[in-house]
Amino acid sequence: MAKLSPQDLAGYALAAGFPPAEIATAVAVALGESGGETTATNRNTNGSYDYGLWQINTVHGPLLNQGDRFNPLDNAKMAFTVWQRAGNKWTPWSVYKSGIYRTFLPQATLGAAKPTNVTANPPVVTGSAPAVDDPNSGPVDSVANSLSGIASAIGDFGKTLTSINTFVTNLFSGGTWLRIGAFIMGCILLLFSFVRLTGTDKAVVSLGKTAIAARTGVKV
Repeated sequence: MAKLSPQDLAGYALAAGFPPAEIATAVAVALGESGGETTATNRNTNGSYDYGLWQINTVHGPLLNQGDRFNPLDNAKMAFTVWQRAGNKWTPWSVYKSGIYRTFLPQATLGAAKPTNVTANPPVVTGSAPAVDDPNSGPVDSVANSLSGIASAIGDFGKTLTSINTFVTNLFSGGTWLRIGAFIMGCILLLFSFVRLTGTDKAVVSLGKTAIAARTGVKV
C-alpha cells in the first residue's frame, strides 16, 4: 500500500488529462475518497465496490478492466473518463456532492501549484488489497452522508417553521381582516341589491302587514 502526497495526486491528475483548472478539485476529491491510498478498497451496502485513489465503482466494470485500478495513473485516467461522462462534472463522487471535499481544498490547492512530474517518477504499482467493509463508498462517506441527511432535515424543518410564521402573520395582519370585512360587506350589498331588484322586499313587507292585521285586527 502506498500513500501519495497532494503533489503526487496533482501530477497523476494532470497526466490523466484533467484540465489545470480542475486539478485542485481532483486532488481534494481523491483525498476525501481514499486519503491518497493507492489500494483503498471499500464495499458498499448495495454490494458494489470502490477501488483506488478516486474510488472507481464497479458500476463502471468495463472501465475498471482497462487498466490496473490500483495503479495511480490508470486510476486517474478512469476518474477522468467518469468525470467526462458526467458532463465534465464531479457529481458522481459523494464527497463532492456532500461538500466534504472542501475540507481538503487548502492542501489540494498547494499540491496543484507544484504537481509531481510523473514522467520522471514511474507509476507505483502495488497490486491488490483486501476489501474492507464500509457502509458507504469511501473513508469519509458515512460521515458525509450523515451530515448531509441532518442538514437536509434541519432545512426542511426551517421551511416548515417559515411557512407557519407566514400564515400566522398574514392571519393577524390588519390588511387580512380588512379584506375579510370588505368581502362580507360586499356579500351583504349584493344580497340587498338582489332583493331590491327582484321585488322580494315588497313581498316581505306585504306579508308582514297581513300577519299584523291577522293578529291584531289593525290594518297597517
